[in-house]
Amino acid sequence: MPPTGKTLFAFVDPKDPFAPTEIAGGEQSGPVLSLLAYKHFDRVYLAYTPHTLTNAVATGEEIRQRFPACRLTLQELPVPDPKDYSALMGGLARFLAEMRGESSAEADRYVCVSSGTAEMRAAWFVLIASGFLPATMLQIGSPIEPLFGAAHVKEVSFEQDDWRSLADLVMPQEFFGERIDEIEATHIALNATAPPAEQTSNQKIEAARRELNLFIGSARMRDALERAAIAGAHPSAPILLTGETGTGKEMFAKFIHRMSDRASQPLVPVNCAAIPKDLAESHLFGHRKGSFTGAVNHQTGKFEAANGGTLFLDEIGELDLGIQAKILRALQESQIEVVGGPIKKVNVRILAATHRDLKAEIAAGRFREDLFFRLTVVEIKLPPLRQRPAEIPELAAVLLRQINQRYQQPRQLTAEALERLVTHDWPGNTRELQNVLERAAIFASGGVIRAKDLELPIRMVAGGGWTKLPEPGPGFQLKTFLDDAKRQLVNRAMERCGGNQTKAAEMLGITKQAVSKILRGEDDNNG
Repeated sequence: MPPTGKTLFAFVDPKDPFAPTEIAGGEQSGPVLSLLAYKHFDRVYLAYTPHTLTNAVATGEEIRQRFPACRLTLQELPVPDPKDYSALMGGLARFLAEMRGESSAEADRYVCVSSGTAEMRAAWFVLIASGFLPATMLQIGSPIEPLFGAAHVKEVSFEQDDWRSLADLVMPQEFFGERIDEIEATHIALNATAPPAEQTSNQKIEAARRELNLFIGSARMRDALERAAIAGAHPSAPILLTGETGTGKEMFAKFIHRMSDRASQPLVPVNCAAIPKDLAESHLFGHRKGSFTGAVNHQTGKFEAANGGTLFLDEIGELDLGIQAKILRALQESQIEVVGGPIKKVNVRILAATHRDLKAEIAAGRFREDLFFRLTVVEIKLPPLRQRPAEIPELAAVLLRQINQRYQQPRQLTAEALERLVTHDWPGNTRELQNVLERAAIFASGGVIRAKDLELPIRMVAGGGWTKLPEPGPGFQLKTFLDDAKRQLVNRAMERCGGNQTKAAEMLGITKQAVSKILRGEDDNNG
């Protein structure tokens, strides 16, 4: 009688058994150990090719030490090219046929579709879709954002999800496009007719958060996310998102739209700060040809473009009182008046955002109080990053991981660099943090971002004083701070002087040799 219990099938990945983190010297569990931390398995089959032999041996040793009760089989597939799809399919099919009697019941089979090459992931996908290996697929992060650890494991199956969405999850789009006919044919053969299972509220929130790569690292942000999810489920209620520039208001607007029953309809974003005053009405409500000088064609406005969906009015506090009145009317009457044209009914959900204090704007006569109350059926406040310093280490690691994936050149943060990020006040919030990390990743040498590589802005007032000095504490280095200040001032002087070092030196009151040393990073603080 075959053994009972849960069985896992997976390819060994180059990141098994451990993968480096974005913090220098740190490591985390790779795909296989992440899965074993997520769920207890009685039987594990690890397939590997010659190029991952070393990883397979090391992973096997870790499993035997950590999970001695787990029965482990390491199976080499003699495939010299890990991207040879046909050879992988054949090798896997033979392996599965040989051990069919050893595995557990069909309901307890799991397959990792987040390890190995795209061709390896696709091979599992086709074998499961065709019914050759009935199993639940386990996804860790996604091909776009591979996140390890038990918290990032998700179960997916054809009974719960649309198969095309699953293909996007387990394979890069270019591979999916090449194999679409084959995969579709195998899936049709299943005749799967089960309706999608209802997800719990928390599952929906987490799925949407992951889809948007929305980082939530504190209780305050989690509370804001849950409020956004609850409000999002009410598809007609206007929502006002408030917070400083760079706190993530646009991402929250996308999340709210994703959580509503309007998610299949368009989300139309409008940057109100970028609309010329004399074109605002036309931009929002549309116009007819010849309705004003320059109107050479009919134009559909943003309200009409968002009909049935969501209109996101970013920086709504920048609009003048006249256009505010027209927006209020559109909200109250669910209709718009096209410039030079007819009145049209529209069904639009309004999300608005601003970094301004709208109550102060009302007191100053720059914002309509009636529009404010109409917009704030629900208000969601996003706290600035300086009020969430405990989030910064994990947030920095997440952002650096994304940067590394874009540039394909892994960088790690030293402990000193991380401490410097934590002590900065971040007036530009998450957007500023991302820019600082991206700039450092471009110019850092040796694969490591050090404290000196972080170009943090030094803010001074006209009288020569500092708007805010950093707080000395663990990890703070006066020399690093002064070096950074010198480098930034020299760079500014060089920009103003068109790259002329002699003129920059005169502007700064130092020697040309000192300018040259600072630019080369050789300054000894005596210049």
